[in-house]
Amino acid sequence: MSFHTNHNTCGAWLLAAATAGLSPLACAQEALETEPLIITAPRTESAWIRTPAAVGSVSSADVEGEQRLALDRLLAPVPGVLTQNRYNLAQGMRLSIRGFGARASFGVRGVRVLVDGVPLTMPDGQTELDGLDLGLVENVEVLRGPASTLYGNAAGGVLLIETREPPAVPYTQLDLSVGELGYRRARVEAGTSVGDWGGLVAFSRTELDGYREHGYAETYNVTGKLKWYATAGQLGLTVNAIDNRIEDPGGLRIGEVRADRDQAAPNNLRFGGDETIRQQRMALIWNGYAPGEDSYRLRTWYGHRDFANRLPFQDGGQGAFDRHFAGASAQYTHRTTAFGLPHALAGGVDVEAQRDNRTRHDNLLGERGALTSDQREKADSWALFVEDQVSLGERWLAALGARYDVVELEVDDAFVTATDPDESGSRRLEDWNYSAGLSYRLDAHHSLYGRVATSFETPTINELANPAGGGFNPSLGPAQAFNREVGLKGEWSDLRYEVAIFRVDIEDELVPYTLAGQAGRSYYRNAGESRRDGLEASLDWRFAPSWQLIAAYTLSDFEYVDYRTEDGVFDGNRLPGIARQALFTELAYERDGWYGRINLNAFGPQYADDANQTRIGGYALINLRLGKRFEWAGQQFEPYLGIDNLADRDYYDNIRINATFGRYFEPGPGRTLYAGLKATF
Repeated sequence: MSFHTNHNTCGAWLLAAATAGLSPLACAQEALETEPLIITAPRTESAWIRTPAAVGSVSSADVEGEQRLALDRLLAPVPGVLTQNRYNLAQGMRLSIRGFGARASFGVRGVRVLVDGVPLTMPDGQTELDGLDLGLVENVEVLRGPASTLYGNAAGGVLLIETREPPAVPYTQLDLSVGELGYRRARVEAGTSVGDWGGLVAFSRTELDGYREHGYAETYNVTGKLKWYATAGQLGLTVNAIDNRIEDPGGLRIGEVRADRDQAAPNNLRFGGDETIRQQRMALIWNGYAPGEDSYRLRTWYGHRDFANRLPFQDGGQGAFDRHFAGASAQYTHRTTAFGLPHALAGGVDVEAQRDNRTRHDNLLGERGALTSDQREKADSWALFVEDQVSLGERWLAALGARYDVVELEVDDAFVTATDPDESGSRRLEDWNYSAGLSYRLDAHHSLYGRVATSFETPTINELANPAGGGFNPSLGPAQAFNREVGLKGEWSDLRYEVAIFRVDIEDELVPYTLAGQAGRSYYRNAGESRRDGLEASLDWRFAPSWQLIAAYTLSDFEYVDYRTEDGVFDGNRLPGIARQALFTELAYERDGWYGRINLNAFGPQYADDANQTRIGGYALINLRLGKRFEWAGQQFEPYLGIDNLADRDYYDNIRINATFGRYFEPGPGRTLYAGLKATF
């Protein structure tokens, strides 16, 4: 977010004024107005302050000089969002929104992720962010809370990522950076436009030795974008390819952490725990202009993913799949007046398909052994949705939506022997979901809203793995959530704030666990009922021309209501993997090309297991960024420096929930420095 004003001293008066409902511009001398924030998290564009939902938006312009190993810094200013696992690239960044996704042992679950309008999330609900070029990301919007009405399966929250479009003026950019932990990164990007056509291409290579033993990562990413601007609309083509090899140091016991924080788990060394990924992806998008103010969007995409990993155990410890995935979507937005009221009515259809050829072999100390499983897995989904935003006068806005989803999952067991029977099976899961929101404009700068929404979440194909053998786990079903929230928003030219209070009731929460002898592989079961009560608050304040304060606070009171297994009764226990309190604050300065930011990430205690027997202490990390933009010989240069964990605190980069033998802990590094140079020609 960017603001500008030329007043220098308002101090605590501005914060107090915002809380009291007064305009902070009362003490400004000559504030320069900026355009109100427009968001796209609903299916139709709308002003942020009027939208009856909790939506955060962060621009890449606010995170200059970042290392960008993950999306964590872009998401940090959004309350209700928790990211973990910055440094173990084999597991990928773990993302949760209001607790949705916290169960994931790797990658993203429970959250729908779209890039330039095209889903990264598979039809079964799993998302891998490794195909995203973080250097191209320009803006991220986060819709917090259940949103299946708008985006379907696994929409406990939505991440909408916008990447750079082809430029009007040709450019070439080179970005080189190095740092501790064996960090090395080279990235080159170029773009141009000719007539009605524009294009860009970006290539990056990243190496990271890692903080812990057996943590080496090497990744390659290439992205190309082509855009055609026609009278009737815009056509965009995006292609992306990755080639990654990443080692996994695994989880440690607390005794191992105390003896040597940077060691790898012994079995991850013995069995060569790692993964290799090759993926190619293509998307085609047409944004068309219809009569009047109407518009429509057509999207289609196709991809192929080749994945193999080695887990730290013998029986079935090497897995691989060959995946093909595709989808198509159509949406029409009609703006009209009915019964004397303006309507923005959006409706459409989403269709997606996924095909996996999955095998498992014994892991003989890193060498491939006998075949133990061979399955053909299918996931198909289709949905119909409709949303209507109705202006009920100058102050009132209503948003109503409904969606019908069908998800079909099927496994064809190709590994059948005298001792291993055919365990083929299928599931058909369908659900109606709805949302209703109402906002009231208190005055020119404040808005009050309320919202109710439902969502559903199917287990992913990987999570449906049967702990008793092949096929699907017959006892695992989808989770359903019901969300209620109220919120208050405020917006001026130099200040934006938001406060939201919510409750989410969930039936059949999906909970991970592991089995003895299979460390590193998670299975899943349903918890009966759980409840999540929370408060979220955020502030973005330009209190002087060169100074900006950003803050986000989250209070999460999440607990099991009815959850009993053969391991015990967990009623009343806190959900593991989620800190009760989290705070992010950042003070930023920018003037004459110089910029500097210092931020604090603080997290309260959390639990590592359903039984709440292992409590992880809270911690706070301080990070510093410095940089300078200048011109020399007609070219633009930007040297930058970053220091993470400035106070050199011990902390855990990731917690493996419900891991067997207490292997919950993935320690994070101490004070870490990196530096880079960006040149634009």
